[in-house]
Amino acid sequence: MTLEWDRRDLIAAFSLANLSLIGLWDGLLNYTPAQAFFLEHAPPRTEYAAAFANVILIGLIFFLVIRLARWMAARFGRWGIIFGSIPMLFLIALPAGKSLLRLIESRFPDWDLSLVACVLVLLFAATMLIARRRFFTFASAVLVTISPLILLEAVLSIHRCRNDQSSAYADGPLAPRLAPTSRPRIVWIIFDELDYRLSFLDRPSNVPMPEFDRLRAASVFAEDAISPAPDTVLSVPSLLTGKRLSSIAAHGSREVFFDGAPASSQSTIFSSVHSMGANAAVVGWYLPYCRVFSQDLAACSYRDMGSELNENGSSFAESLLFQQQSLFAYGHRSLLGRSPKTKRTIEMLTSLRQDAIRDVADPSFGLVFLHLPVPHAPYLYDRFSYTFPKRYLSFGSYYDNLALADNYLGDLRESMISAGLWDKTTVLVSSDHPDRTSLFVDGREDKRVPFLLKLAGQTSGVTYEPLLQTVVTKPLLEAIMEGKVTTPEDAVSWLTAHPKP
Repeated sequence: MTLEWDRRDLIAAFSLANLSLIGLWDGLLNYTPAQAFFLEHAPPRTEYAAAFANVILIGLIFFLVIRLARWMAARFGRWGIIFGSIPMLFLIALPAGKSLLRLIESRFPDWDLSLVACVLVLLFAATMLIARRRFFTFASAVLVTISPLILLEAVLSIHRCRNDQSSAYADGPLAPRLAPTSRPRIVWIIFDELDYRLSFLDRPSNVPMPEFDRLRAASVFAEDAISPAPDTVLSVPSLLTGKRLSSIAAHGSREVFFDGAPASSQSTIFSSVHSMGANAAVVGWYLPYCRVFSQDLAACSYRDMGSELNENGSSFAESLLFQQQSLFAYGHRSLLGRSPKTKRTIEMLTSLRQDAIRDVADPSFGLVFLHLPVPHAPYLYDRFSYTFPKRYLSFGSYYDNLALADNYLGDLRESMISAGLWDKTTVLVSSDHPDRTSLFVDGREDKRVPFLLKLAGQTSGVTYEPLLQTVVTKPLLEAIMEGKVTTPEDAVSWLTAHPKP
């Protein structure tokens, strides 16, 4: 009988460990071709191997805890159960509950997560009250029953790993770098989720944004600019093509269609610049620029948004450690300080910042397009300490990310000044959409986005009051590259004549 219980407890422990990683397994095994399009790279085989190794390692730890709980129940009776067995079993069940909650959140984003958590806790408590002394037996039976999930995951993992997918996610071949031309030079900066109202109209006095204010004083500043769409996936391609797109359909890591037509067959600001004999460079996030638009780019760097598929390290040892740390984390919050997700996000922010600073100072580029992930969540930056603290900040910390965006703009300006390019460069700063969480920030919302256009040599500001649909950005920049728009007055006249696409 003891041997049978040992075997059942061991299987139950492995099953519970597997449930603790169920969110990771869901990401590794169930990502779709459409989701694959947004991945920076396919999950490495080492991540699958690390997940199985962790099921075994964590399962063995859970087995020892279960055996200790049984010993305490047998040794001390009811008091051993109340003060020993139940707390220990509840503790090892927490990672599984947390992982299930994350899985529900990802699959059903419209559900009230706090309500779901309460329901799960109530079900757990009700089961304990009803089963009482037989709760351990009942819980063990449930875990043993679902343990074949481990075998299923093994089969699916082998299927995912049997072919090397790295080539499908590799950057496309770049266009040959062309000789410098006399055409105007442009830096187009998209700060993701930069909100017009929160950045300028209703910005608190303790949120200094000196770089944005300085740029506003020397640019064509639109007071009523509207982005093409309320989210990145539609808005940025619309801006790049100069057409208000209604659908984006991705099929695998490389194939994407804009309104039913292949993206590669459509004119973009990159293809326009390339056809004019100038070099275009991109530093971006979220969209796989270096796979989709590489044929028209002389340089490109890109980072994806981040998910459980690519936040666990590139080697077996890193994946093993990060997956273990994820047991103590919920998103960007962790009992161990910085979660794997937070570490990866800070590394991404640093990498994109360095690439952007480098490219805006390169005079060989006629167009530098920057799509930067600030002030978009997560809110990891603290504007008072100028650091990334270990705690995750709230929605109100959108203001902290505004300060971070201002720091980015200052770094980019200084880089161009040091290279002697600031006065020679047309700089456009805008956003793909306003802050979609502004109701949580100050209880209000506004559909406008910033639009600041500093033409080369411009030193004084001009306010543009009429409605401006930012989808006209592509033809506006083409007109600047062609030398048709050279002064703030030219820009105002052009915008007035082209109110919408």
